[in-house]
Amino acid sequence: MDFLPQLKLPPWFGGQMGVPGSDTPLGFRTAPQGLVYYVDGSHPDASDNNDGTDPNEPKATIQSAITASNAIINWAATPPYDGQNWIIIAPGVYAENLTPAYYCKIIGLGNCNGGDVCVNVEPATGSAMAGTGLGLHLYNIRFTTNTAVPVLDFGTFNSCIIERCMIVDGNPGLATVGIDMTGAGGSKILGCNITYTNNPLTIGIRSTGNFFDCQIIGCKIAAVTTGIDLSTGGLFGNSLIAHNYIYDGTGGLLTTGIDDSTTGDTLVVGNWITAVDAINHANAALTIDNHVQNAGVGAIETAGT
Repeated sequence: MDFLPQLKLPPWFGGQMGVPGSDTPLGFRTAPQGLVYYVDGSHPDASDNNDGTDPNEPKATIQSAITASNAIINWAATPPYDGQNWIIIAPGVYAENLTPAYYCKIIGLGNCNGGDVCVNVEPATGSAMAGTGLGLHLYNIRFTTNTAVPVLDFGTFNSCIIERCMIVDGNPGLATVGIDMTGAGGSKILGCNITYTNNPLTIGIRSTGNFFDCQIIGCKIAAVTTGIDLSTGGLFGNSLIAHNYIYDGTGGLLTTGIDDSTTGDTLVVGNWITAVDAINHANAALTIDNHVQNAGVGAIETAGT
């Protein structure tokens, strides 16, 4: 009995019919209100004129995908967006000064700690990303800055996640702060590597205003002055700093590991720190089982200083 030969069809994505890059006017989705954008600067058909929802016709730049994603937000509505968009980025060097995407997960493919096999956002000057963070999730991206500014420079930083990213000063060793915020609420920084090329950053993570209901967990932070700086006051209640590794990075001692010396509302638990003053905290009741070396003398520190 003869059978018809089996035909292998080419891969099909939900953005290859209808208008370019979209099988419906709203494009390919991960959820009813969540669109997916693709960025691949080295793809032969990459163009910022593409709508970006077809991986065979991706955007050329990350900022173009962010602009497209943000254009969907209806700021007159409450909430302005019910879903979460995704931006998926192919490995490569993206010399861009990015503004944040709202209600969006931005995922870098490759390995952000793997050198050239990663998504590296590295502008010639200025911060790799600057602006207001709202509902933003950054995952597995290397951010590099080559001038004397913060690597990531946020104003308000609410309901955001920075996860498994690498925050790096560039070859000149000039960048000032790894992740800088003027105020944060309900945000998390998880498993990030804040490191350097020539010289450590002055400050690893800093909030100069509120830091309420936030978490910094499992990060490796190299800095010169302060690893995590919450010293300028504000509302810090219900926040957690736990299981981080904080050091100078060059074999010396940074000045202060964790500084919550003004308000003292942050719970500081199980961190490993080597510094002149490992923990400068205004409330001894909120420091638990931190393994520290103050000026090279090791101890289990439960009270801060």
